[in-house]
Amino acid sequence: MSNLMTKPHSKETTLADAEARKTLETILGGQRAGVLCTSFMDIPLCSQMAFAIAQDLRTLIVVTPRQTTKFDNMTANPNVSFLVSTARNEPTDPVSAQAVTVTAFATELDAERKHQAVTLFSQRHPNLSAFAAAPDSAVMELKVDSYQLVNNFQQLTHIGLG
Repeated sequence: MSNLMTKPHSKETTLADAEARKTLETILGGQRAGVLCTSFMDIPLCSQMAFAIAQDLRTLIVVTPRQTTKFDNMTANPNVSFLVSTARNEPTDPVSAQAVTVTAFATELDAERKHQAVTLFSQRHPNLSAFAAAPDSAVMELKVDSYQLVNNFQQLTHIGLG
């Protein structure tokens, strides 16, 4: 018998909660890409992106060419979300998959902070090192506001930074 929740259930916690932190580290550390969600004038845009996460879980790094709609959107409206999912398109996904939605504020990094971010990003994605360091690439810091973890189909956990 499945333990799939049939009614939505939610709870709130913070990064200080060891179990919540471990779950986030497992999901964010186990996935190499997610979906960046931006908008401009109420028109949403979703873009699959490679990412890196800072050890303190308070910052994600993404890299994009400056000549893209997603860069223009982040410049005009820096409020973004970023979805990371463990789904594998399997029949068991509704029960076993987990998804984390990160709400964040996007900022292009200046030279000194860009170097540190490129190093972090390149450690996670060595094949994208040249792209991350290219002069036409914008290295974007997504400062995390909160996390929304969904698992067991309808279990929602709001994780604040605390």
